[in-house]
Amino acid sequence: MKASSKPNPYARFIPREEIDGCSAWLFSSMDGDKDRAGPQDSAEEEAEETAISAEALQAAREQAYAEGFACGHDAGAQEVRDALEATVRKTAEETAVRMAQLLHNTREHLSKSEEQISRHILALSIDLARQVVRQEITTNTQHLRPVIAEALSQLVEDGLPATVRMNPGDLALMKGALQETLANPKPEFVADAAVSAGGCLVESASMAVDATVEKRWARAVGNLGLDSTWNPDA
Repeated sequence: MKASSKPNPYARFIPREEIDGCSAWLFSSMDGDKDRAGPQDSAEEEAEETAISAEALQAAREQAYAEGFACGHDAGAQEVRDALEATVRKTAEETAVRMAQLLHNTREHLSKSEEQISRHILALSIDLARQVVRQEITTNTQHLRPVIAEALSQLVEDGLPATVRMNPGDLALMKGALQETLANPKPEFVADAAVSAGGCLVESASMAVDATVEKRWARAVGNLGLDSTWNPDA
């Protein structure tokens, strides 16, 4: 058999200049799946998946940051509240203790002040009373009559004579009146400069009654819980 003399048009290399255009030839799936993506679609899908993964990662990161921030904020706020409440509670307790101590000190101070004021008022009253009594002794010499009568009544009735010691000035003014008013037996009246004006000493052989002004004054102020002498200047 004789070979054909025509040259085979596909037996030579085709220069690029003779190619007007070309397009990619995609092999179809051998199993008949015509929708399988080619290399370009796979790259795009992979890029899209990568972008989606990056966005999801960023979203997850932001969500985790937000949740962590919220959790930390809540925990920090609770710690601040606890610390503030503890500080306020401690301050309130310390203030309450100071106020209680202040009230106690104030009450104690007021009590002492009231006691001091009361004593000052009582001492002033005693001074005024002393002045009144001295004035009464000076202007009214008859006040000794009931004093002497009371002192004589306290003597034991043993039949022994009694002696009344009086200040010389009082005795000079009252001796006559006393002898007239006192019952029998009459006591013996003796002038004694050691006896202050306004007082007397009544004595018998068995006992004595001190009715001096000093003694009666000490007894009167002693009933008030004071220790005040009749003549503080002395």
